[in-house]
Amino acid sequence: MSDRAGALVALPGWTPVAAGDLPSTLAARQDKAFTITRTAADRGILFHHRRRIGEDQVLLLVNTSVDARSSGTVQVAAGGVERWDPATGRISGYPFERGEAGVRLHFDLPEAGSLLLRLTKASRQPAAAPARRFTVIGANGPTAMRRVGPNVLVLDYVDVRAGGESREKTYFYQASQFGFQKNGVERNPWDSAVQFRDELMRRTFPASSGVQATYRFTIKDRVPAALSAVVERADLYAVTCNGRPVSPVKGQWWLDRAFGRIDIAAAARVGENELTLAASPFTMQHEIEPVYLLGAFSLEATRSGFVVAGERPIAMGAWKEQGHPFYSEGVAYEERFTIAQPAGEYRVQLARWYGSVAKVRVNGRLAGEILSAPWSLDVTSLMRPGANAIEVTVVGTLKNTLGPHHGSPPLGTAWPSMFQKAPNPGPPPGGDYSTVGYGMFAPFTLVQMVTGR
Repeated sequence: MSDRAGALVALPGWTPVAAGDLPSTLAARQDKAFTITRTAADRGILFHHRRRIGEDQVLLLVNTSVDARSSGTVQVAAGGVERWDPATGRISGYPFERGEAGVRLHFDLPEAGSLLLRLTKASRQPAAAPARRFTVIGANGPTAMRRVGPNVLVLDYVDVRAGGESREKTYFYQASQFGFQKNGVERNPWDSAVQFRDELMRRTFPASSGVQATYRFTIKDRVPAALSAVVERADLYAVTCNGRPVSPVKGQWWLDRAFGRIDIAAAARVGENELTLAASPFTMQHEIEPVYLLGAFSLEATRSGFVVAGERPIAMGAWKEQGHPFYSEGVAYEERFTIAQPAGEYRVQLARWYGSVAKVRVNGRLAGEILSAPWSLDVTSLMRPGANAIEVTVVGTLKNTLGPHHGSPPLGTAWPSMFQKAPNPGPPPGGDYSTVGYGMFAPFTLVQMVTGR
């Protein structure tokens, strides 16, 4: 123990407390004008933030657990309680009990849920906890499903040629390093270099310098009617598909404006195909990156990557198991309902699904997004008498599209080193690519809530 710590322990009022007794000791010292008591069986992870604004208070309760709910009571010296909805701006009453010391309210937060309350000094009447009757509205038929964007094949292995030497079936990261090294640069500066002003970018290379990268892919049965290749900074290269010059369509891009989109449907063929990027002289901007095939197709895993196969309908389940391992843009799931005369409230309730967010449209109009438990959305204002079409679009993430794809990387991180390692030569078997099983696994439901006895 340091001298300063020893001196602190010797001060009057210092009281040793055993670790097991700390919660009860702190509880005894808690401000009696504000207490939170959690339910005995609560397994959530509860945080709170309280602020005084004039004579009132604002209380935010947050359950950061994604596995368990969090519930309990709040006792506070206040005259009333309002609920504030940050998503809509709506202010409503909140149920509470009045006592001699103020008000007592109950909370029950779903996984990753939150509650924002205004605790007023002025007296308010507690909102009544309404009696509600819940009815699941049956859909008129099976769920209709469609992909909202083109499917994707990532081409991350190339044959590279530079400085009179070549490498085949090489992962793009090593191919890029090879291209720079054979043109006199120690390593790819875009990967790990720091420049002063433009000392790297202003470097020039002789007319005989250059680099060539050839991406190979196989088409089974027939060439898709819609087929494009996306090349980062396509304007820096002479691009050919099976020896036929192709170029990006002006104004068309994908993901980023620097990702030019090239129509290759007319140049592609059944069997093996080659897409070649050539540049001479070399510049500091000639960094080899993956190329992306877009189109109306599905993918079939092989012992070496994937083959482009005929398109097949999307069904319930993970997209990666249905020929869409790199796809992330979204799949729309539509159900139709007939309601003679809308009454009460209506909520779309998701069952089993996995994605970054679910967008909900009712009769063609955006109702909102679902991104946290309890995985439901109020759509009352958009319901109409008669036929109603509800579409839920599950959106994936760019993890599946941009990677990292190799070495079984853990989810939730994407460090630069994760993109640097892959089997060489390659590609490895298609089933070895690391992707996530996004999708909807059971139909969503429409729930009617009627308040009353």
